[in-house]
Amino acid sequence: MRMGHKNIFLRFTLVLLLAITLCHPVVAVNNLNDDFSFYSDEVNVSQTNGSLSHYNDTYENISSFYLSGNYNQSLAVSKRVLDSNPNSTYALYMAGLSLEKLASENKAIQYYEKALRNLKDTENQNITELVNNPDLETLPVLFLKGKISHLEGNYNDSLTYQDAALSAYGYHSEDLYNKGLYHKNEGNHEDAIEHFQAALRINPSKTDSWAQLGECYEAIGEYQTAQDNYDKALQRKPNDSELLLKYGLVAEKMDDHSLAIEYYDRVLEIQPYNVDSWKYKARSLEALDQNNYALTCYNQALKYDPENKALWNLKGQLLDKMGRYEESIECYDQALKLNPDHARGIGRVSEAPSIIISADSHEVFYETPQFDSEAAQTLFNKGEAFYRLEKYDDALECYNDVIETEPHAVVWYRKATILKNNGDFSEAIDSYEEALDIESDAPAVWYEQAVLLDRIGEYRKAVKSYDEATERDENYTLAWYEMAVDLKILGKYDQSLAAYDKVCELESSSAQVWYERGAVLDELGRYEEAINSYEKVLELDPGHSAASYQLRTDQSKLLESNQKESDHKNNFHYTSNSPFLDFLKSHGFDLTFMANGKDKSVNPLTSIEDGNLPAPEYLWYSRAMTMSAVNNTNKSLSSFEMATMIEPDYAAAWEGKGDLFKKYNQWADSSDAFKQALSVNSDSVQLWHKYAIVSQKAGDLQTALYAYGRVVEKDPNNGDALYNRGLIYDKLGSFRNAANAYQKYLNLEPKDMDTWYLLAQSAHKARMYDVSLNAINTVINDQPSNQDALYLKSDNLEKMGRFSDAIVVYDEILESDPQNQDALFNKGLAFENIGQYQKAIECYEQLLDVNPQHVTAMEHKGFDLYLLGEYNKADVVYNQILEIEPNNADALYHKATIKYLLSSYAGSIMYYDRLLEVKPNCITAWYNKGFANNMMGNVDEAIECYDQALSIDPNNPSVLYNKRFALYRIGKSSEAKTAKLKLDSIDPVFEEALDNKGTKFFLPKEYDPNLEYKLPSRWYNK
Repeated sequence: MRMGHKNIFLRFTLVLLLAITLCHPVVAVNNLNDDFSFYSDEVNVSQTNGSLSHYNDTYENISSFYLSGNYNQSLAVSKRVLDSNPNSTYALYMAGLSLEKLASENKAIQYYEKALRNLKDTENQNITELVNNPDLETLPVLFLKGKISHLEGNYNDSLTYQDAALSAYGYHSEDLYNKGLYHKNEGNHEDAIEHFQAALRINPSKTDSWAQLGECYEAIGEYQTAQDNYDKALQRKPNDSELLLKYGLVAEKMDDHSLAIEYYDRVLEIQPYNVDSWKYKARSLEALDQNNYALTCYNQALKYDPENKALWNLKGQLLDKMGRYEESIECYDQALKLNPDHARGIGRVSEAPSIIISADSHEVFYETPQFDSEAAQTLFNKGEAFYRLEKYDDALECYNDVIETEPHAVVWYRKATILKNNGDFSEAIDSYEEALDIESDAPAVWYEQAVLLDRIGEYRKAVKSYDEATERDENYTLAWYEMAVDLKILGKYDQSLAAYDKVCELESSSAQVWYERGAVLDELGRYEEAINSYEKVLELDPGHSAASYQLRTDQSKLLESNQKESDHKNNFHYTSNSPFLDFLKSHGFDLTFMANGKDKSVNPLTSIEDGNLPAPEYLWYSRAMTMSAVNNTNKSLSSFEMATMIEPDYAAAWEGKGDLFKKYNQWADSSDAFKQALSVNSDSVQLWHKYAIVSQKAGDLQTALYAYGRVVEKDPNNGDALYNRGLIYDKLGSFRNAANAYQKYLNLEPKDMDTWYLLAQSAHKARMYDVSLNAINTVINDQPSNQDALYLKSDNLEKMGRFSDAIVVYDEILESDPQNQDALFNKGLAFENIGQYQKAIECYEQLLDVNPQHVTAMEHKGFDLYLLGEYNKADVVYNQILEIEPNNADALYHKATIKYLLSSYAGSIMYYDRLLEVKPNCITAWYNKGFANNMMGNVDEAIECYDQALSIDPNNPSVLYNKRFALYRIGKSSEAKTAKLKLDSIDPVFEEALDNKGTKFFLPKEYDPNLEYKLPSRWYNK
């Protein structure tokens, strides 16, 4: 697809903005400064033109205001720019963004559509074609169309555009991956790493990319980084035996043999017959001096692969090290029986295509010579026999003996072959040379010598030998191919191309050869010819993805090289020392194209990091938002997860994920997502607020409290945060802090009566009665008939000792509700507190008229009658209580007291007995019962009561004193003396303080519903 320069340039302007404003949403405002120079495509003037300095400030302000969340200011500046430059793509897009943030979707659409018109070539572009054949060049158009459709509510259309844009990235990711494979196969690991990383930037879920990246880092010796990448691959495929094996090998290279063994074992759990894993495990066990275990592993490996020469050698070496020499020799003998490996190509990446190898079989035809001596002939024949028996050392010895007397070419050749198979490449090369000096017309011998020269990295010498082979046999395809590869390695691309041309002439059906030929043409910059080669590859192998990628790349390069110099070279200006641009570069945007005011046309295959494309994570984010809008929760969630997988620091995606969980009341998951967003963008008040809300919903009150605190720290007038801090403090029992939070909230919302009431409650619980009273008065002024508020007011007044004022409040309640039982009861209590017992009794009687079964009112009425000395009336009241509740402890206790006061000691004892069955730990009841028994002469019973009292309080002076005299009365002077000694040790002046009057029957002076009365330490006041 062709585009005019201006359209490409306009498109570039927008996509760079997308990268800046969308890919990295969390940008600190202080990264912006006055050095930022970012001009729209319409400002076609030099940077040195001081008359337009206000544009510098204006464009900086658009970005800085938007990035700092000041959307109104950003919009205002965008509009000022558009007044002067109505077609500024930059200002149009930024205005749309700001309006979208301000919830003015319809106006935002208008600006986006204008920006889209700047991008689109309406005469040549068909939107259906763009959707069906998406690529990186059309991606910005698809993105904007998707954005507009979303805002218009056309979610299906929006998803169509978004999916097309993501498909473009998907194709690009595969291209990058295949290009990485190409560079890796060519040994260009740094370039391969760059491409694999770029592919992962788009699709981090592809296991193969992580694995290939690991292999590249391993190849350049960065083992820890390799291990990290293998680990990421294993996170996606935890049971991939190949990955596990690679991880183990890297651990071994890092001398972490225990870790290596762990991973080899994981392979063996999946593939018990994996010979390599048994071998590598044995090697690591050897390194840990666990030789017996290592030997077991070698035995297991040989069980599955008994023809493996290397394994027999390794086992032999281990046995040798263990001092088991005879067994070691047996292993070496087993190894010698096996054919040696024929590995080739050390230092070489390219291997000859199998079709060439099978079609180009060259044999060596050195004729057996006529030896001058019979001894030489016999030695040669013996050597041949040993050679056929694979006794190569014996054969070599025979050939060496022959060479000393009659060095014929075939003997040198045989020697070279054995040396080659033994891995003695340098000596083998020399032997080939000797054979060729004697008889040079042997193309296959020249070829074999060249192959060994390749093995030791002598590519220049190898080329000479391949050349000798092709001179003698111009149709020697393998030699031509290997020579082409070596010439490419040596950078002799013209000669390499000539050799590849010869290979293609001899064998035209190899896709690999055509592909490698294209790569050489790329190095020469001959893209049109390279394109022809890649097309031939695809003709032979339509699925050759690397050729497909190179074809598209070369087509792009060819297009770029044919384009005329841009008419807009001064549209962008770059201030090299701009901290803002340095900031962008540090976040992955290469802005060097802005240097010196030069314009470079956008390459459709440019990477994201060039700053020319909206980041893939934003496309996934947009898709997630649209899926959410159509209530496709699962796809929305998976899209958010893809966005955060691509860019773990993408705060907006984490926030969107949190919002989605919040929508479905999944509070804990929502909290986790917002927490991730905050780890990136800790300055966002909105994020802290959301985090606080969902943490509060999840019951994590401490976290919610902290988060609301961060909101208030950044926004002191945030009423919701202040209010909820108050609620949480209340739940945590921190009432003073709750009251403080409510007070700050009420400074903002003074008419919120519910919160005034909450303040009154919290302040009351915090014993801040004056604050509580003020708050509740505010409520009552607004709601005079609010009984709950009136009760709380009266409670505050009572806590402040203002009982008379509290009574006035109760009267207010009773004025509107004369039969209000709570008001009548509390009014009675208030009268009690100021000693007006008769008025208290009147209140209780009014209450009992309303509710004759109100036992608590009866209890207080009876006690108040007792305090007034009206014992008979009190006795009647307690009888009424006991008719309702026969085991009422309060009534039994006080009736026992009344009976004593009415001189009925037996009656008093009877009721104490009933009470103590209900409340056996009431010390004053035991004391009074003992006192009454003593008065009746029941001394033994009295002593028993005192003992019961002392079991509750062993050191009570009054009980000890009374027990002492009771003991004296029955003649137990010794025990009485013991009691006296104990009393004196506890309170030496207790008896003196009695002033010869003795103790008294205990009479309570204040009402205690729990009967937890204490005996006085002094019975008489002096």
